[in-house]
Amino acid sequence: MEKSGSPAKVIDARGPGAFEQLMRVERESAQIFYSLPLFLPGPFQSEGYAREMLSGIAHPAPTGGELADRLRVRMSRAAAFRERLDGDTPPRVWAVLDEAALRRTRDAAMMREQIDHLLELSQKDTVHLAVLPLSAGPTALLGGSFEVHEAAEGETSVFFEGRYQDEIIGPDQARAEYYRDLVKTLLATAASESEATSLLEGIRDSL
Repeated sequence: MEKSGSPAKVIDARGPGAFEQLMRVERESAQIFYSLPLFLPGPFQSEGYAREMLSGIAHPAPTGGELADRLRVRMSRAAAFRERLDGDTPPRVWAVLDEAALRRTRDAAMMREQIDHLLELSQKDTVHLAVLPLSAGPTALLGGSFEVHEAAEGETSVFFEGRYQDEIIGPDQARAEYYRDLVKTLLATAASESEATSLLEGIRDSL
């Protein structure tokens, strides 16, 4: 990563080299903020959920070999994230999810497994998981998916994930502060802690 104060750099994260850059940023992050209205954060995804998303969102759909490669990379990211959570210096993580994303599936059994995985992650001391219920109506969460990664020394990067292009922008303190504050605003609206657990369990049991 570049030194603080240097111009913001935009990296297309679809390429393997850039995705490795994202994983390096993630490994160095002391605080991570996730806001995703359409799907779950990559590090939070089970293998079944990741496979369904990768095969369903892309157009044209990835071939068997391409799908396997992309799934392998995504699962290696998730494994590295879980290893950090269980380590001596786990990152503090805030994630705001949308209830609609938890109901969007062709495989109810897979989604129940995914929700159980979320519930397990939410028990980690440094993971703060919130769910925005459908009853909240339109909110800023619908503005798009992003992640804010803040290193221990304060350097920050923002990651945007989209259908056609993924981008890492950093270091960009002003932009990172804007999106970090947006997550905190959404957390005040969303169901969190015990309320989020109850909502997740209710969604799982309804599938």
